[in-house]
Amino acid sequence: MAYNALAGLKPEVWAGQLLSRLRNALVFRNVVNMDYEGEISGFGDVVKINEIGPITVNSYNSTSTGSLTVQSLSDAQKLLQINQAKYFAFWIDDVDTAQIKPKVMDEAMQESAHAMGSNIDQYIAAMWTEAGLTVGGTSSTGQDITSTNVLKYLSIAQQKLDENNVPESGRWMVVPPWFAHKLVLNRIVQDTSNSAVLASGLLGRGLYGFDIYKSNNVVNGTGTGQNSRILCGYRGSISLAVQVTKLETARPSLSGGFKTLVKGLVVYGAKVVRPATLGVLHADYVAEAT
Repeated sequence: MAYNALAGLKPEVWAGQLLSRLRNALVFRNVVNMDYEGEISGFGDVVKINEIGPITVNSYNSTSTGSLTVQSLSDAQKLLQINQAKYFAFWIDDVDTAQIKPKVMDEAMQESAHAMGSNIDQYIAAMWTEAGLTVGGTSSTGQDITSTNVLKYLSIAQQKLDENNVPESGRWMVVPPWFAHKLVLNRIVQDTSNSAVLASGLLGRGLYGFDIYKSNNVVNGTGTGQNSRILCGYRGSISLAVQVTKLETARPSLSGGFKTLVKGLVVYGAKVVRPATLGVLHADYVAEAT
């Protein structure tokens, strides 16, 4: 009888673990709204996001007469489309896994989640084109950033969001490694090897009102560190929904050897729900003076 390294594997259990690990692998998961995730089941789904318009406040005192002025609430509906589908597929050889069966699938799911999470982060980072606020630089010319002026642009980002009445709670900024290094040189944050911090990408909390996250998936223009598109906003700026819709195993034909195919399908979609609360800093890396 052929030995099946993954006999007894329960796809629904591994799918749940994959989704959990995928969430942990996402840097942008920490800064976006994921409240609508439970409303999707497959590719092509559309989530309807309803927003209530501003409420009018009127004056009142004890001598006021007549009826109150009652407004009709206005609402705007935005659509979050689940229009991205990505898969992974790999073989697990029976012979290779005979002695390490308890951990091989676990490690494979961890690597799959990391790769898929990076893909989703890239998708969200590319939404810099929809930002309604410009913190510095332009799409064609980045703002030079050094350790001596890096805090200035954190302050400008804070000012831009303040002036647009962006809620102070849940503000964030996602920066590339070179920008993070400028903050370290300025001693505004501490360099660390803490695994929990590195896993989530969190670099510092409450810096000019922002939680700062580090990611290699920040969009760059031409060349590393040239016109990096650094996003900032608050948790309500972008909505994201992710779901693992398929995780299956299969055995090959007789000529395919002794191995098991593992394949998974992940669908997702993201939407800039409030562009006026999302800012972008076009930043250029500048070498430090020696």
